[in-house]
Amino acid sequence: MAPSQRRETSPPSAPPLRLQKHGGIFTAVNPSDWLRHWRHPNHLMLAVPWPGFFGLIGAGYLLLNLLFALLYWLDPRGIAGVAGETTRFTEAFFFSVQTLGSIGYGAFHPASLFTHLVVTVESLLGLIVIALMTGMAFSRFSRSTARILFSEVATVHDYDGLPTLMFRLANERRKTILEATVQAYLAIDERTTEGHRMRRLHPLVLNRDRSPLFLLTWTLMHPIDDRSPLRGRTPRDLAAGEAEILVSFRGIDATLERPIYAHHHLPASRVLFGEGFVDMMQEEEGQGQRIDFANFNRTHPCPCASAA
Repeated sequence: MAPSQRRETSPPSAPPLRLQKHGGIFTAVNPSDWLRHWRHPNHLMLAVPWPGFFGLIGAGYLLLNLLFALLYWLDPRGIAGVAGETTRFTEAFFFSVQTLGSIGYGAFHPASLFTHLVVTVESLLGLIVIALMTGMAFSRFSRSTARILFSEVATVHDYDGLPTLMFRLANERRKTILEATVQAYLAIDERTTEGHRMRRLHPLVLNRDRSPLFLLTWTLMHPIDDRSPLRGRTPRDLAAGEAEILVSFRGIDATLERPIYAHHHLPASRVLFGEGFVDMMQEEEGQGQRIDFANFNRTHPCPCASAA
């Protein structure tokens, strides 16, 4: 095709997306796309909370029985053993319940070819539905949860001669987690030299980001040195950039032998400069050391040099 004959086509216009901050990261939300949650029923059934899971199962079970009750009701004399000469809707509904659950009391039974065919279809569908719901319930029940407790604040104070960002983790289950790994990032709005605004993630290098065994508590430290993205940033700078500290955790549950994940975010208002965590280790005379979890989020004034 000659250059003069080329036609430029533009992509179809898409509806505007609304941005919503979740966990320190902006995600796109399309209010008009309400069907997106139903396009992947497997993900939906695993993602909803337990009350929603049982509610969806109950609603689906009721609708399915109502549908087959209408089919049975189309043949007024298709079910034998009913009280009257013709089948009432309630009788058709409970006959569907018995068929779908393979109960078979014997009082109701098919009496016509049409009803036999509908019973055949419903029996097959009942086997599939029960298998799917059992699998979904087992997947939800057997899914491991991290139960990792993150500190409500992060602190910045001098440690070994350097301003250091610190936050805490605790294992609520008190069960061993193997190969625990933590990653931390600074999420902040920045502008390029051309004036473009961008939400950027800067990795925060930790003094120790891995632990072969994680049982009780863990204090994570990020030294604010020349390579740190926090170098030279004041609390006002962090607030102006809507900065947040993002933390992700992963490990292996030693009991279930399955990977577990957790994440947390701390806005700039919860990063306390010139504060330090209260020591959780307590000495008791004649009893040795103990951990006081009441001090997990407690802080006290602590010297902090300028990070600039």
